[in-house]
Amino acid sequence: MKYKFLVFVPLLAIVGCSSAPVYKLKGYDGPEAMARNEVVQASKECVRAKLKPNVEYTSQKINSGGRVLVPVNVHCEPY
Repeated sequence: MKYKFLVFVPLLAIVGCSSAPVYKLKGYDGPEAMARNEVVQASKECVRAKLKPNVEYTSQKINSGGRVLVPVNVHCEPY
C-alpha cells in the first residue's frame, strides 16, 4: 500500500504541473492582417537596408470552412 502511494504522489505532481496556464490580455484579440501595400512597403524597406524580408503569416478561418494564410508581420533578416 505504501509503495502505491509513493508512486502516485510524484506522478500526480508531474501531471498537475504539466498543463500550461492560459492568460488573456485585455483589449488584444490577436494579430491583425497587413494590407498588401503595407507588406510591399515593409519589404522594400528591408531591401533598402540590404536585408532580406521574411513575411510572417498566420492562418485565418473563412466562411466556407477553409483556411487562408494572411501576412501579419515582416522581419528583416541578414542574407
